[in-house]
Amino acid sequence: MMKELFVCEKPSQAEDYAKALSGGSTRKNGYYEGNDGRIYTYAFGHLVECVNPDQINPDFGWKGDPSTLPFFLRDIPLQVKDDAGVRKQYKIVVDLMKQAELIYCSTDAGREGQHIFSKIFKKGNIGNKKVMRLWVRDQTESGIKKAFQEAKDNSEYAGLVLAGKLREESDMLIGLNATQLLTKLSKSSSVLSLGRVQTPTLAMIVKRDYIIENFKKIKHFTIVAPVMNLGKDSTKLFEMVLEKDEQLTQGDAQARLDVLGNRTGYSVKSERVKEKPRKLFSLTSLQVYMNKKVGWSASKTLEVLQKLYDKKFVSYPRTSSEYLANDEELPGLLACHSSNEWVKSIIDNGWEIEQTFVDPSKVSDHEAVIITTEKPSNLVSDERKLYDEIFLRFVSAFYPPAVFEKVTASFQDGPETFKSTEKVLREQGWLVLENKEVQESVLRTTTLDIIGDYSLKEKETKPPARYSEGTILEDMEKAGKYVESKESKAILKAAEGVGTPATRAQILETLKKRNFIEEKGKHLISTKLGRTVIMMMPPSFCLYSAELTAEFETSLAQIERNEKTEQEFYDDLESLIGRIAAEIRANIKNVQGAVKAATAREVIAKCPKCGKPIYENTKSFSCSGYKEGCKVSLWKNGLEKLGKKNITKNEAAKLLSGQVIKVKLKSANSGNTYSKEVRFNKEKCWVEFAN
Repeated sequence: MMKELFVCEKPSQAEDYAKALSGGSTRKNGYYEGNDGRIYTYAFGHLVECVNPDQINPDFGWKGDPSTLPFFLRDIPLQVKDDAGVRKQYKIVVDLMKQAELIYCSTDAGREGQHIFSKIFKKGNIGNKKVMRLWVRDQTESGIKKAFQEAKDNSEYAGLVLAGKLREESDMLIGLNATQLLTKLSKSSSVLSLGRVQTPTLAMIVKRDYIIENFKKIKHFTIVAPVMNLGKDSTKLFEMVLEKDEQLTQGDAQARLDVLGNRTGYSVKSERVKEKPRKLFSLTSLQVYMNKKVGWSASKTLEVLQKLYDKKFVSYPRTSSEYLANDEELPGLLACHSSNEWVKSIIDNGWEIEQTFVDPSKVSDHEAVIITTEKPSNLVSDERKLYDEIFLRFVSAFYPPAVFEKVTASFQDGPETFKSTEKVLREQGWLVLENKEVQESVLRTTTLDIIGDYSLKEKETKPPARYSEGTILEDMEKAGKYVESKESKAILKAAEGVGTPATRAQILETLKKRNFIEEKGKHLISTKLGRTVIMMMPPSFCLYSAELTAEFETSLAQIERNEKTEQEFYDDLESLIGRIAAEIRANIKNVQGAVKAATAREVIAKCPKCGKPIYENTKSFSCSGYKEGCKVSLWKNGLEKLGKKNITKNEAAKLLSGQVIKVKLKSANSGNTYSKEVRFNKEKCWVEFAN
């Protein structure tokens, strides 16, 4: 019988812990054997899950009558995920657990990590074994050793175990009851999916779209005067200072302009401000950055990042932290990349990382995404692009702050004050890595005699911008700003908003798949069906607000601290699900009408062969005349082999109407993207190159 077994969350974690605690290891089938005989096995995240309720009672599934809803279950049984690789690894882990004298729960330091271990332990019926908890906040070798020395009995984490279980059961019960009840009672042909995270996310997008589309622009005017002789490509304006929220009509602005003509008292004030390097990347901030810079979706960034991690070129990807636990291994990490000129400058100058980026209190499960000691090779285009951004962000953290000069210039003309401001780079600091050049102040050398004539400048109020994947990810993370209660704001801030770094991209993909939102250029727009899901219930419907997540996290925190019993949590959850069901039933007449209108099938195009309507299906755009023998169908994945995942609805409409369109494709060999004109061949029912 083996003495010590460490059960980790993933293979790389097992290997790292074996290196730190056993001085190295040998890889075996599903585990690592340490040099000192300790065994380090691993999961692949969640190996075990709750069984589907319809396996307990068929009435709880889609075939059940809506009169049986809502259903409620306590202590939902567990099952191994239906995946051959998962089943194989689960058996290895359980067999090793049964052989061990002492087991260390070595999964990620957090609620989900604890839950992953406890489900395997419970489902495997391990029984009365001594279990310790290895709580590793700092993933460095010294941090792992320190955690081992401070390991506690796993029973001290009973509250965390229970909170993880209740979180999984709650999300399942809320989602299944609300989704089934709404879909069945509305008689919708599409699944109207509701959930604790996806529904408030959809509500944010729908609300933003509603504000934009109902926004009434208000024109207003101000008075400006340009700085002359700056050249064709440079414009600097002095603008009249107005009271806060003051807006002038054209007539009012003209009346003020008519009495101007005596400029005096030109003055310049300035201050120097230091700008630290940008924070290191968390998964969410990296997804936001790549969406803004190159238009990548959140799921694409995660996919490419995972590949870099699997190749050991970057640290763990699914992190919520933008900080490092300590800096003791950074000199060695830099030394591995010393051939890079930027890194060489760091070493030669003896620069250290910006100290505010090193904060163990802001690292829970994982540190920020940074490079590793491995120097990358054989990267395809997208991998190189993402790696370079992570490398640049990490390296810039060691460079000195950039120094800017903020300049404010003003003058008087009668009762009016005119101002102009600028921010000029005076010392490059870390911005040298972005090729930013030192600038000279225009306003410092400006005099009254080179300020041109006054003119009216027309302005208009603007609505908020449409959501992109980047901005909705930011708002999911900062969802507290959309709730009114100060307590809820604080809870959502501590919980880092709705969803997790690992699930937010998946939530957005689910909303797209359900046809609740769609991509238009760089924007995410709610569809008619998505708007119906949000508009068909009263605004107070609890699933629409992130407030529910705040209440939910409060209850789970109370469970973790043993301030709330399991029975009390279940009672509250059952009451909540009953309230959700009652609200849906009370509004079902409105819901049915709205859903019927929203789910009326949209005609994509007329069939190029028989002229009947073409509709969108799950995998294709197909002719409705198929029963009469028309076989025209445009498959959504018709260009997948050429690197385009899906043909969009707009592209399909153009192709089916006989147009030639230009699409972006990606080379399977180089990973490079290129544009090509394509058309639909109605005889062969495929997309082909136009020339």
